Amino acid sequence: MIHQHPDNPRKDLGDLSELSESIKKKGIMQNLTVIPGYWDENRAHHDEGYTLIIGHRRFAAGKMAGVTMYPCRIVEDMSYKDQVGTMLEENMQRIDLTPLEQAEGFQMMLDLGDTEEQIAEKTGFSRTTVRRRLEIAKLDRDLVKEKTDEDGVYQLNLKDLAQLSRIEDVETRNRILKDATDSRQIQWKVEAEIKNREKEKNKKIIIELLEAAGIKKATKEIERKRYTEEVKDKKSIPLDKEPPKRINIRGKELYYLDGWNGIDVVEKLPKQKQVETEYDRQKKKTAKLRSLQKKMNERKKEFIRTIADGKIELLKDEERQKIIEKMIRNMMEKSCWLGNGMVLKFFTGKSLYDADEKEKEEAEEKIQTLDTQVLLLIAMNNMMDDYTGDLVEYSGEYKEDAGKRYQECFKILMRYGWSYEREEADLVYGNHELYKRSPKMEQLSVEDWKPDACPKNITVEEYLATFPKIKLTRREYLQTIPLYHAALYLAETTQKVHSSQEWYLYLNEKVDQNGEVLSGEYDVSETNQKET
Repeated sequence: MIHQHPDNPRKDLGDLSELSESIKKKGIMQNLTVIPGYWDENRAHHDEGYTLIIGHRRFAAGKMAGVTMYPCRIVEDMSYKDQVGTMLEENMQRIDLTPLEQAEGFQMMLDLGDTEEQIAEKTGFSRTTVRRRLEIAKLDRDLVKEKTDEDGVYQLNLKDLAQLSRIEDVETRNRILKDATDSRQIQWKVEAEIKNREKEKNKKIIIELLEAAGIKKATKEIERKRYTEEVKDKKSIPLDKEPPKRINIRGKELYYLDGWNGIDVVEKLPKQKQVETEYDRQKKKTAKLRSLQKKMNERKKEFIRTIADGKIELLKDEERQKIIEKMIRNMMEKSCWLGNGMVLKFFTGKSLYDADEKEKEEAEEKIQTLDTQVLLLIAMNNMMDDYTGDLVEYSGEYKEDAGKRYQECFKILMRYGWSYEREEADLVYGNHELYKRSPKMEQLSVEDWKPDACPKNITVEEYLATFPKIKLTRREYLQTIPLYHAALYLAETTQKVHSSQEWYLYLNEKVDQNGEVLSGEYDVSETNQKET
């Protein structure tokens, strides 16, 4: 019984069909070389049988041809080194061996004690070829096999392998080989790796020179202030060029840090006294306005929660129908969705993606118990928070579209008893003193209107007639002063209104865009009754 040698370097015997046909016709013309005994799959040696040393392809082709008896030359007392060496020498002469098979063969010979010179002499290859094949042997065998597979998309060639051998680090070679999809990528990745390594080498030298010159590594604070007036760029030392022999940079407090193309040296400057600009002031005002809006939204949410808890009576009959229709229309105009998620978010602050199954189930149970009015109020709350947006532009000006949305929604909430606080009304109607105004409106201030000069029990027309004679529409003028102050004064001095809030809303709504007073009854209480 003849067995294959477990360490035969020839793993792929190639196409045996032609050789098999020849054996069928002529038989096996050349003896196989075998040694007594064999190794099983567990590497245990057995005395019976024989192990094949030379003639692996003839043996396999013979099996295909149905041969049961083979002419053999039996060699006694052949050392393991001689066994492997003989197989390698025979196989290395074959032209159909892959570079990987050659590489593995050369490596095996090297492991058995042969030098590169001896391998070249035994196999007939040049020392350069032997050396290059040994470099291939260092690569991940599975990766190389994958890239050289005839059925693969990319065929690794000897030029690619030569490129990889330029990288000393085998781990990096394997990484490049794994990531590359063609020869160009291998070349590019190898070149990039070589350049990066050269840069790292130069970087180390430059840093040593900088620190020797007393220049420290930049702190996190210096990095944060890199592009401010507190830090000044002094010099950039490239990494892709030969490092300087010495560093000579003048400055009081110097630091180095990583730059775009090299190591940058910066100087920390004395802190300059900050001069607040108009932009800075407006930025603070805008932040304050957004803070007020957030606070108002929290109060709004708490008001709706009070309704949901049954502490405020719901609207009934015809009034209920009208308010439901109005809320649905408001949300449809904004293309807002209605779903379980809005209820979950309202009561827990979590989205459907963040909530666990128990929270989702509780939300679904909650929905079944809530009145349609409450569900729509919750949806309207989410719409105001998520869809309506900020009441203030990035420029600091009043965002009229968002303001109108808020006004419409708050009018609905007023049916349930909602009322504005002082700053909330100014915020929603665009009259807050923190809003940025047009240049012509900036020329005016609250001092331009003297509430104490107004007589008591005046009409709206009379009130508007007290405005200074300026080249502004009445609406523009109303927006130049804290309108709440005017409404408060009029509520205290006239017998025709019930509250400053009613006055406030009335003054905003009764002046059209052209600045003219709309016709109609000036009694606020009657006007509100008609509108509701």
